[in-house]
Amino acid sequence: MNKGRKILKKAASVALGSSMVLTGASIAFAAGSYQETAKTSLDAMVSSVAGAVDDYAQNMDKAFAGSTGKMTLTVEDTGKAILGTLLGQEDMSWFQDLTMDMKVSVKDGTEAIASTILLNDQKLCDLNIYEDLSEMKQYIQIPEVSDAYLALDPASSADETTQEFMKEYMNALSDITSVIPDGKTVSTLLDRYGNLVIDNMEEGTATEETLSVEGIGEDCTVYEGVVTDDSARSMVEEILTTARDDKEIKGLFDLWNQGEDQYASYQSGIDDLLNDIKSAESEDSESTESFSEKLWVNSENKVVGREIGISDGTDSQPVFSLKTPSSDGQTALLLEFGADDSYVTVTGTGSSTDGLWNGDYILAVNHTEAMDIGVTDLELKPEKAGYYNGTFTISFPEAQTDDENADVTSMLNGFSAVLKMDSDATAETSSMELSVLTSGVSLGTLSITGGYGEGAEIPDLANPGTVYAVDNEEEMTEYVKNADWSVITENMKTAGVPADLADGFLQILESSVEETSTEDAEGSTDETTAQETSAEDAAA
Repeated sequence: MNKGRKILKKAASVALGSSMVLTGASIAFAAGSYQETAKTSLDAMVSSVAGAVDDYAQNMDKAFAGSTGKMTLTVEDTGKAILGTLLGQEDMSWFQDLTMDMKVSVKDGTEAIASTILLNDQKLCDLNIYEDLSEMKQYIQIPEVSDAYLALDPASSADETTQEFMKEYMNALSDITSVIPDGKTVSTLLDRYGNLVIDNMEEGTATEETLSVEGIGEDCTVYEGVVTDDSARSMVEEILTTARDDKEIKGLFDLWNQGEDQYASYQSGIDDLLNDIKSAESEDSESTESFSEKLWVNSENKVVGREIGISDGTDSQPVFSLKTPSSDGQTALLLEFGADDSYVTVTGTGSSTDGLWNGDYILAVNHTEAMDIGVTDLELKPEKAGYYNGTFTISFPEAQTDDENADVTSMLNGFSAVLKMDSDATAETSSMELSVLTSGVSLGTLSITGGYGEGAEIPDLANPGTVYAVDNEEEMTEYVKNADWSVITENMKTAGVPADLADGFLQILESSVEETSTEDAEGSTDETTAQETSAEDAAA
């Protein structure tokens, strides 16, 4: 098989996989053939995209203008006991919670996070983090310790190409709404190329069968769309030819300031691909490999199952399946993807009451149970996109096999995690709580809340004052020498940290400064002695 045929098969499989996304979710209404069903589903999805993209851009603008957030780690008694054991039988009964209260802004290529660190609801210190996105440099300040900044340059160790890519990425991130295409452009592209994929799929068989998952079944009509060698060539050539001079794609290059040279390279790359594909036409060998998508449509004309498969002319192997039949108020789920003997599968059942979903599911790897997932009161249609409410409970079963994953599964057995989401679309606030439990007893909880609000003030990073480079040993030594840790130490005591532990923390820091000073003095003395000896030798 030559290069052209390989490219053709890869491109066709990607296009077919994309068609499943492009044709939308399983709630879309179906019609009377594969192409009609897929296009009806695509239309339903495209109609909702424009508003979603524009809403996302508006939300990002608001978030960059000013956001607030709070992260709190609360440790329960069992968690304190485990933590104390790990620290050498240290008494951690004083440790209740640790909080980072933040204000965030992104403006003119700079991200600013002004935060306060609290221990047991008592302030320890402020922590200010600023990042110059265009230069990929971070500046960190702890005012209680020093007015100076610590400077980090994460990209300095990367090669020139990587640095350039990272800077372009971060520049785009600093003004992300300027590089996000508008909703109309996105929906136009989805509609155009979704239809090109569907139009080039051949109609397969249409059959009647019962789609059954977890004992729940529905009588369905199964429509099949097939991509053979000939239709794959037609599909890919039509997509590439259309994309070469697509005005919406040209608009994306203009939006991203790529310039005419980049666009010309893009067109040249498509021309090369088209030439490679055409070279496959001269081959005499016939391929028996094909790709297909099956759609299961129930009596209400809704798509309740999808499956993408690969056939070698004799056997057919599914590589992606999503099936959701319903009966008597219960809906089953089968989500599976993989190939050969490697599969990831999610199965289970659930039901909806007053718009809230409850269900139990199992995640399996290579058909071996790896995780149990419980869903409680999950809001299916939130008042506003992104503002979800509901709870997920994750637990780990006892290992069922002796394979390489058994040790990990056994170690996690008995542990569970509870993720609770709580949002208020009217107030535009969201919160999430992640609790870790062992044998049903909580070890601790990480809670994160956020919303729009007053952002952080951004200093002039061109003239930030005294700056110490973290990767410079001499500068870091100077920072430690000039730092004043006494305020944090006293704040630790106020927060409930035992005096001996807080004083020990301060002594460690002071000893570090003294050792550094002694080393510097000894180094200076050695250097002076060496110079004097050299002078005496020269005089002799």
